[in-house]
Amino acid sequence: MKFDLRQLQAFVTLADTANYREAASRLFITQPALTKQIQGLEQTLGCTLFKRGRHGAELLTQASALVKHGREFERHALAVASGVAGRLKIGFGLSSFALAPALVARFKQQVTDVMVHLQDMPSAIQQEQLLSGQLQLGFMRRPQTPQLQEHRLLIDRLVLAVPTRMTEPDPAAFDVQQALTSQPLLQMVGHRCPGLSQQIAGFLGANRLTGMVQEAEDIQTLVALVAAGIGNAILPRSVSFIAGPDVTLYPLSGPSSEWEVSMVWNPDFADPIRDHFVRQVIASHPLPVSATPER
Repeated sequence: MKFDLRQLQAFVTLADTANYREAASRLFITQPALTKQIQGLEQTLGCTLFKRGRHGAELLTQASALVKHGREFERHALAVASGVAGRLKIGFGLSSFALAPALVARFKQQVTDVMVHLQDMPSAIQQEQLLSGQLQLGFMRRPQTPQLQEHRLLIDRLVLAVPTRMTEPDPAAFDVQQALTSQPLLQMVGHRCPGLSQQIAGFLGANRLTGMVQEAEDIQTLVALVAAGIGNAILPRSVSFIAGPDVTLYPLSGPSSEWEVSMVWNPDFADPIRDHFVRQVIASHPLPVSATPER
């Protein structure tokens, strides 16, 4: 059963005024046009909603609930159209692990009636779902297709995570290059974060370093392995808040050591809720910044 919003607006207005002439005037349409809209709604519902009398249009008893639902629907439809109600599905990756939830929390403080679904997924999957319309917004590496629109948010870079007990009292005295070659290197499982895996592979290749010796399914496990002394790990600087006191991070430099992260959306799909979110983020983050500084 499909309703026309104009029919519902006509129905509610006529119920409020109980007069076809006044209702038509409020709706800026003719009385015949109003009658046609009411008849169309009655045909859709399969029942009569009004009867004409000497004192105007009388709302039938069985239609009273529809008036309430019609008003609620109208309010909700207007809220959705203005971007302050509805649903928003957002994807994010490791580099926006802290930023994306913080931006969602700020948005929810102002727009309480939007249900936000935030899902961790690789940039490649986000791009696919943005193109198909399954995802409304993504926090990801810069997109590879011109169809998607972006706003650059931050510059992330690789850091080397080492056990704190293996570090020097003076951070400047720590030999990062030696740490890269003298200890086993750990990494996330490739399919969990293919973009990061490719970034690390590019960095290792540019520096003629050997590959990883052990993998972990999630970032917390990887950090725990480093803290336990199993080896060192190359991570994004943006996840430094997970490290804890037993792990120290040192910035890496050179080819393939940094990348940009953007808020990305598909302008081919009209979406007032997404656009509301985008406007708020652009206003608070007009220029890209570095990710969270290393500890």
